[in-house]
Amino acid sequence: MLFAVAYSAVGFSLYFSLGVVADYGLGLTPLLFLGAGLMFVLATLSFAEGGSMFVERGGSSNMARYAFNELVSFIAGWALLIDFIVIVALAAVSAPHYLSPIWDGFDNGAGEVLTAVAIVIGAALVNVLGWWGFRRRRLLVALAVGDIVVQMLLIAVGLAVALDPAALTQNLDLFNSPSAADAIYALVIATVAFAGIEAASDLAPDLDWDVPDLRRAVTAGAALLPIVYAGVAAVALMAVPVVTTPDGPESELGEEFIEAPILGVAQSFDPGWVSDLMQLAVVLVAPAVLVWAASTAMLGLSRHVYGLATNRQIPSWLGRLSRRRTPSVAIALATVIAVGLVIPGDIEVLAGIYAFGATLAMLIAHASILRLRAKRPDVARPFRVPLDVRVRGTAFPLPAVAGFVFTALAWISVLVYHDEARWVGGGWMAFGLVGYVIYRKGFEGTTLTKRVEVPAAALEKQAVDVEYEDILVPIFGTTLDDDIVGTAGRLADAADRDGELPPRLRIVFVVDLPLTVPLSAPPSSAQMDLANASLERARLVAEEYETVDVQVAVVRARRIGAGIVQAAREMGAEMIVMGAEPPTKIRGGAVLGGIGGHRPNEIGPVTEYVLSRAPCRVLVTAPMGDPSTE
Repeated sequence: MLFAVAYSAVGFSLYFSLGVVADYGLGLTPLLFLGAGLMFVLATLSFAEGGSMFVERGGSSNMARYAFNELVSFIAGWALLIDFIVIVALAAVSAPHYLSPIWDGFDNGAGEVLTAVAIVIGAALVNVLGWWGFRRRRLLVALAVGDIVVQMLLIAVGLAVALDPAALTQNLDLFNSPSAADAIYALVIATVAFAGIEAASDLAPDLDWDVPDLRRAVTAGAALLPIVYAGVAAVALMAVPVVTTPDGPESELGEEFIEAPILGVAQSFDPGWVSDLMQLAVVLVAPAVLVWAASTAMLGLSRHVYGLATNRQIPSWLGRLSRRRTPSVAIALATVIAVGLVIPGDIEVLAGIYAFGATLAMLIAHASILRLRAKRPDVARPFRVPLDVRVRGTAFPLPAVAGFVFTALAWISVLVYHDEARWVGGGWMAFGLVGYVIYRKGFEGTTLTKRVEVPAAALEKQAVDVEYEDILVPIFGTTLDDDIVGTAGRLADAADRDGELPPRLRIVFVVDLPLTVPLSAPPSSAQMDLANASLERARLVAEEYETVDVQVAVVRARRIGAGIVQAAREMGAEMIVMGAEPPTKIRGGAVLGGIGGHRPNEIGPVTEYVLSRAPCRVLVTAPMGDPSTE
């Protein structure tokens, strides 16, 4: 399942990237895809390490938050926003052309534009209504398998009916055809073939995975995608070779078939019945994969905007959730921008804009991994980038170093060789940075680099109620339990009304079990003794409120925070009342066992997890500090 998610989020992009790369790369196209595949492998390793360290959404933006500060995090996050929108536009522009064998109107004119616009709007509606496609696991796996089968079939059939190795080099003249500038730019544009790596990393918190699964998925994706893409590119250039024209060497992949290069390859096969069968396979799979890609990109955008809003990097109204718990305002604005990009239908311009944002975000991701190795070497890394080299006692991974250098050069080449990407991408970043400074300084009155979070409840559209009839109270067996239960009891008691069911107070004690035993295993006797004693004491306190129905339970989970969130979901709690971890007395941050600078003293890891994941409102009662230290 993990591999299916990753492949479906990344593997779709060959359907529109092949034509753009072939237009500039000509006979070097297969090698360029291998080169871009190397960059993809390096990026995958960095994303895997960062994503396993901090299992939160945000991709490179989240990694930069922990490695650097909020300003660098925003730069990565803002670059990713335009990439999500461009992916929606690219998929929408390309999809109608793959339907042209059914009706010529899909290939040009009003039919093409209206279909593309309908795909963008459909992707927006799917996400506004909360029909999140990645949860349809069987369909997701079927699409990923269908995509792989079509691409492998294209390679096999191409080798059988169009094998002509000489066609790959017959019009190849190094440094002239293509020129060095075109080859470099084509290499960077080939990164579009791996669009969606950020979306794939964003899905990690929603999946159940362990370290072996993650390693297998990373290895399989890193090995399979570049080889498949290079193989398809080689077959494509043998079926649709580079030829000499009055305007110089060209391939129809970058001309007539630029919006639907895979379909163009299938149409070029001979004999005709082979071509017809391959066209049928492509028509059945490609449009569905592209429509799914547009929906997935819009989902990634909505989650990304929500993350930016909760960290006060953009105004909270942009990330405010509707009644269906989706940021409908952000989705609507993204839809308008995507439609504006779709109407011109220029694949090359869209690919250049995407390359601008993608290379900038990947550059920050590699830099974050290197920075975290030095800044936070003590943080657990379930997946670790291999091939370390030690510099002054710090183990820096060579793949991340190479990825940083190559990606920096790639981003600079976009600025040098692509005017539209330079001006559109640069303008987007300038607009975002100016808005960020105005919002943080003028409206929030905070620094540009400090992390400041908005409670999740503040982004809900519904008005805040003052009464709660179903409250979850996690306790921890500490002296603070009485105060926490008392606070929750007063809130519940205020909701009592004559003739209605009594308000409920659900008190839970979460027992964390190690990975070496199943969740169904009984806790140790020491854990159960503490849990039962704590729950009995809490029951006595809660029963002082005679109008409140008190229920107690022991919850088993891998992590305390995850157990609290899961209990809130299963019990349908309207609010969680919990005590924050006491302020640390250690003045060394997380490195020395204290609380790091990215959160207030009273917000420890359990509280932070519940605040970011809870399905309902959370009331945190901060403990009193030691008076002697005040």
